[in-house]
Amino acid sequence: MKIQSNFVKRAITGSIFVIVILASMLIYESFLAVMGLLWAFMVFEYRKMLKENGTPSQKKNLWYSFFAYFYIILPLVCLILIYAVNPLFALALFIFVWVNDTFAYLVGIKFGKHKLFERISPKKTWEGFFGGLVFAIFAGFLLYHWSYGSHPNPHICDCVVYPLTTIIKWTGLAIVVVIFGTIGDLFESYLKRSLNVKDSGTILPGHGGLLDRLDSILFAAPAAVIYLLLV
Repeated sequence: MKIQSNFVKRAITGSIFVIVILASMLIYESFLAVMGLLWAFMVFEYRKMLKENGTPSQKKNLWYSFFAYFYIILPLVCLILIYAVNPLFALALFIFVWVNDTFAYLVGIKFGKHKLFERISPKKTWEGFFGGLVFAIFAGFLLYHWSYGSHPNPHICDCVVYPLTTIIKWTGLAIVVVIFGTIGDLFESYLKRSLNVKDSGTILPGHGGLLDRLDSILFAAPAAVIYLLLV
């Protein structure tokens, strides 16, 4: 019952968050504004964690003091660049992360036995990882057929503005997002453990803080930019 309640809370909060992101994507200026707000809130969360829970040596350490600005701002700049190339790619990034998080959680609870990286994140399992990956790839398949695959004349698409012209390339993007998103999730867990906190904040019920909700994006966005440049 507790697990179901927690999942419902996470699902509702995640859905509202996704709706806000989707609404911001309708206008470039609103997307910029939302990205700016996210950066400000996440930097605040990190600085608060460091101030309230960091050891004296951590507070004096330049790595801890200035890391948040680069750790957070670079991925959000990458998101803005992806949006500028094609808003659909930015949308796909969030969809892949959301689908992966949701189904990794569900599959992990139901079938998870083999720990992914127990020392950093005890609840994550290989079963959950592959479950999330499979569903993210399926989401990429749907996105391809909804967008490029259903275009009446796909040859008119500019390969620079729309580089994902095959289902294989969409699958590749999904895999990149899942792999680096998972690394981002593990890295944020490592940061929280080093600062001895459970959540980065309390703004999102069931998820914790914005850093907890967007930890996957922070690693997936730069990786997605490199992938899009390569394909």
